[in-house]
Amino acid sequence: MIGCRIFPHRISDGPGNMALDEVLLDAVGDDPTYAAFRTYSWIAPTLSLGYFQTIAAAEDDPRWRGVPLVRRPTGGGALLHHHELTYALIVPRDHPLSRRSEDLYRSVHLAIANLLESQGLSASRRGEAEVAQTDVTKPFLCFADRNAEDVVSGAEKVVGSAQRRRAGAILQHGSLLISRSALTPELPGIAELAPVDSDPLAWASLLGRAIPAALNLNSIDGDFSSDLLQRADALAFDVYRNSSWTRKR
Repeated sequence: MIGCRIFPHRISDGPGNMALDEVLLDAVGDDPTYAAFRTYSWIAPTLSLGYFQTIAAAEDDPRWRGVPLVRRPTGGGALLHHHELTYALIVPRDHPLSRRSEDLYRSVHLAIANLLESQGLSASRRGEAEVAQTDVTKPFLCFADRNAEDVVSGAEKVVGSAQRRRAGAILQHGSLLISRSALTPELPGIAELAPVDSDPLAWASLLGRAIPAALNLNSIDGDFSSDLLQRADALAFDVYRNSSWTRKR
């Protein structure tokens, strides 16, 4: 059984969060005997662009003016990180679920849906039948998009994820929408849909147990070494705080 290092929950800004995830992706690629999992929060409400999205799409909407912006290494739609919990899962190439993107999405999302159900919220995979085949224009926001692998409660999307694949490992980012943000009032969180806990730290602990178990990973306490944090700081400075990265599209 592959071990999975479960790292402590952290709070940082956008560049710091993205850089730390990428450094962990490299670490798992270098040592494929381990997977890695962590959850985190954001110092301030932040908009993260998917890797392939254009900066103009954010700048055209006045509600994002003054909101910190970062570009993710993963694809998908933009996410407002406000009243939500972000997770990062890094799986080595040798794990059976790393071979097809859909398999990893489905296993992780099923684990989250089962967890939500156990806490009193009706949740399930959206499924292909619920995705309109005529929808050809992707919405800007991830939680306004419709994908078969989404976790939904009724008609509302509550979990969305995106991936970045490298030769040695795959990173899956995901967001659990906990409560509605004033910036996106059209998107209710799980706390608006059922009488569930609205504390991100409570959900961080639950996800840290449920997701590795669902992937048949042996959970091990992880620690952010000084070397790992130094490499993340350098990457954040060189890439994620650099406007040429943020405005590359």
